[in-house]
Amino acid sequence: MIPNEVMTRSDAGDIIDRATGTLVSLEAMKSRAAVMIGADFPLVFWRGKGRIVASDDVNISLLVRGTRVDLTWDRVGATWERLLWNHTLTVDELGGGADAVGLVSLFAFLDGKAVSVLDTDGLLVCTTVDGTPVHQFADMSRPTSWAPWRRKIHGD
Repeated sequence: MIPNEVMTRSDAGDIIDRATGTLVSLEAMKSRAAVMIGADFPLVFWRGKGRIVASDDVNISLLVRGTRVDLTWDRVGATWERLLWNHTLTVDELGGGADAVGLVSLFAFLDGKAVSVLDTDGLLVCTTVDGTPVHQFADMSRPTSWAPWRRKIHGD
């Protein structure tokens, strides 16, 4: 059990993650992003760098190759859960725009140990998986349920 005093600290998310041994939580992302305003991070799938422009309890703002991307933490959390459920996440799944690149790159930057990055495909893969993935991606142009990038990972 985690004491209440720990829950009020600004680094509570990091402490909880270390104590439970789970992937980074949304609270840990918020606390890390808040202290990293102005920090550059490498972009996944696109060349160049992104930057954390602003972060508060409701939103995070990124600068992705000259485009400002404002995201709510609710969207970030829902996308993070999607990654955990599917064990993979691509830039294309999220629409392929600056917001998708920024979000995938932010995940790779904030929790690089929990995910592996296939940069040429814009793909994140969870390094530790729990259970069977819930696949939400289907390539209807191919006669198989496995998308081409999933073949690279699983060898099917």
